[in-house]
Amino acid sequence: MATILVGRATDPVALALLDQRGDVDYEVIETPTVADLDARIADLDAVLLGMTPFTEATIAKATRLKVVSRFGVGYDNVDVAALTARGIPLTTVGDANAVTVAEHALMLMLAASRELVVHDAAVRGGNYGLRGRRKRADLWRKTVLVIGFGRIGQRVARLCAALEMTVIVADPFAEPAAAQAAGFRHLKDFHDGLGEADFVTLHMPGQPDGAPVLGRAEFAAMKPGAFLVNTARGTLIDEAALHQALTGGHLRGAGLDVTRQEPPEPGNPLLGLENLVLTPHIGSLTEEGVARMAMESVRNCLDAIDGRLRPDYVVNQEVLGG
Repeated sequence: MATILVGRATDPVALALLDQRGDVDYEVIETPTVADLDARIADLDAVLLGMTPFTEATIAKATRLKVVSRFGVGYDNVDVAALTARGIPLTTVGDANAVTVAEHALMLMLAASRELVVHDAAVRGGNYGLRGRRKRADLWRKTVLVIGFGRIGQRVARLCAALEMTVIVADPFAEPAAAQAAGFRHLKDFHDGLGEADFVTLHMPGQPDGAPVLGRAEFAAMKPGAFLVNTARGTLIDEAALHQALTGGHLRGAGLDVTRQEPPEPGNPLLGLENLVLTPHIGSLTEEGVARMAMESVRNCLDAIDGRLRPDYVVNQEVLGG
């Protein structure tokens, strides 16, 4: 009997896939602790993992583990090198959440450029006259720099193009021909596009050491009056530098679905800014998006047990051999 720990509350339809298997036993623990994982790992064939850290110490206790299936596409919380050393695949959900996150990024662009939160509060507070005293911005005919041209970045680029924006994509690993064929200009180094973009949107993984890629120098290099959107990882941004850029007027606005600490500390100065739109890391969490991720992450567990993993869903593909 194969055993799976489902470490993330998941969709009933996805759990039904497990119920249909007479050769599989599973336990659901929403948001397990590291101690929960350590106590069970020796008896597990698969782990469906949320954001709980999956460390080298935990991996060392695994004796029959066939897969770690991430509920999502990020894996900052997983020691990939330790898994690879043991020959254990790490999987993600592929493009199951790509459309959802891309729509959220576009929503943040619109919300920031139209000052949505400020105007919502004004109407509710009886300050209808605010409509005549504030400046808003179109997306039409503006230039957007999409940093990261993976599954999500590609969809964001297409959505922006549909709004008749000029699209620049920056990704050192993407094929320039693919971007150019879609009508986008390709850059290997995103720094080369900062000065001409009216909107910059992040769709790349976090750095292994947690170092930001956008800091004081990058914000200074951005076009005056530009907007920043981040639906990727909070560690990508130096928040003190962003605060300075927003309060100093160099950046006109920003939209963040992620922050360096989640949830942010109540005293985080970003929380007091009117020209910043914040959402609580929900970019992929629509009803439909969650259902798709749940199905794919459960299928990854079962496929690993059955010996037929999809290679394109495996992060550390070197464990697959020839």
